[in-house]
Amino acid sequence: MKLKRVEKTCCVDETGAKLAFHLCCRDCRKELAQEERARLMDVGTAPDGCSAEIITAPARGSLAPFREGYWHEKDGQGEWRQVPYRSGCPGQARDIFDTMTDQATRRGGDAPFTAAQVGAARDYRALHERVQSAGVKCSKAFDVQMGGQGDTDFMTAYMRDTERLAMFHDAIGSVIAKDMKRVSPDKAQRVIITDDILAHVDKRIITVRTLVDDVCIKERALSDVLGAHGWSVTGKNRKALRDALCGALGRMQGI
Repeated sequence: MKLKRVEKTCCVDETGAKLAFHLCCRDCRKELAQEERARLMDVGTAPDGCSAEIITAPARGSLAPFREGYWHEKDGQGEWRQVPYRSGCPGQARDIFDTMTDQATRRGGDAPFTAAQVGAARDYRALHERVQSAGVKCSKAFDVQMGGQGDTDFMTAYMRDTERLAMFHDAIGSVIAKDMKRVSPDKAQRVIITDDILAHVDKRIITVRTLVDDVCIKERALSDVLGAHGWSVTGKNRKALRDALCGALGRMQGI
């Protein structure tokens, strides 16, 4: 088989089809491994402005600078001041909400979610992961302290978090965020559902619970949620999911 290099990253056969990684030449595999290592190291490196004591950790994911602040009263008016750091500010792990906010601001729009909604989503994700990791050997999910009582009993902490997670699920609800309804333009308010639609109804219906889990836990963008359930990625469909997600996150606040 005759091999030739393409973009110095992979080999192709005579027909132009890319070869699998294990069939590439040694130089290709070495270069690909170096590129992947450089990408992972770049992702795991703290951004400029963060403390130099934050070590590089590719498994942690990308970080965003986090600066604490406080309101300062001056001449009868309040102003927001950031807490100074001698060796750089701390960092917090970026998630899908940071990505969607960056995308919206780059397009010149506002943040799609409020700080309270994002906080509720992150609390829900952390609680879900803690409950799912219960009983795992060497897990520190329930290694917590209660004032004056020492270590909390495992089952007590587990039942407490399970009840709170059930409260989140009740707040989210099981209503449909995106269904199969189609309105005929010449017959307003009449829903047309064909046999083909009914055949794919289980795949295409998106409930609010599925939407919240896909975005908050699986960290899928709204476009990815639409594509995973067979919907076309349009502005109208994204807006429908965003409105449903904002409503669910609003109900989840304060739990």
